[in-house]
Amino acid sequence: MTDAAQRFQTHLAEGIVCIKNFEASGHEFALRHVWIVSISALDLYMTELVSEAGLRLIDRVPPALTTNLRQVEVPLESVLDFGTLNPSEKLIFFKAHIFSEIQYKSFYKPEKISEALSYTWNCPAKEKWARIFARMKVTGRYNSRTEQDVRDELTLIGDRRDLIAHAVDTPPGSVQPNPIIRSDAQRVVEFIGDLAAAIDAETENQLI
Repeated sequence: MTDAAQRFQTHLAEGIVCIKNFEASGHEFALRHVWIVSISALDLYMTELVSEAGLRLIDRVPPALTTNLRQVEVPLESVLDFGTLNPSEKLIFFKAHIFSEIQYKSFYKPEKISEALSYTWNCPAKEKWARIFARMKVTGRYNSRTEQDVRDELTLIGDRRDLIAHAVDTPPGSVQPNPIIRSDAQRVVEFIGDLAAAIDAETENQLI
């Protein structure tokens, strides 16, 4: 398990707290926050995972750079000071610039996850989701699902997160928010957790 995954589990656990708050209070806003925190936890996880795994590739002898890592932009003024850094400082330098390359991007679209993983995975682009799905099926919760089903579920979770964040969960033309139930919120936490676990396991496999 990567360090990024350990931090992700802590962040995702806030979703469980939200569900417990709903059970105690009955306030639906606690459930709606599950979508916000789950996607936020996934976004940060992907950013931290790419910077962590990218650093591990750079730290090899010789470095094993993917095409995307080779294209990370570095300000010229930073390059001029690079020669004065010791080995540990150089690794911190690399990690910071990889992190900033994808910081503040959102990864709830399947193609965005594939794009981020291209920084550290060497498998062909079309194989990325097949590998993720295969690892999600190990849980036993996705045996009746297809890879496209999983991709669609991620998109739907992200789309509702946007509706909650930007329109208080109220569809255009409606005066009432979408109905919300505990089981849906629980499913969001479970799904996002399974997705990150699958990505993490395959990332470790890719780094062998």
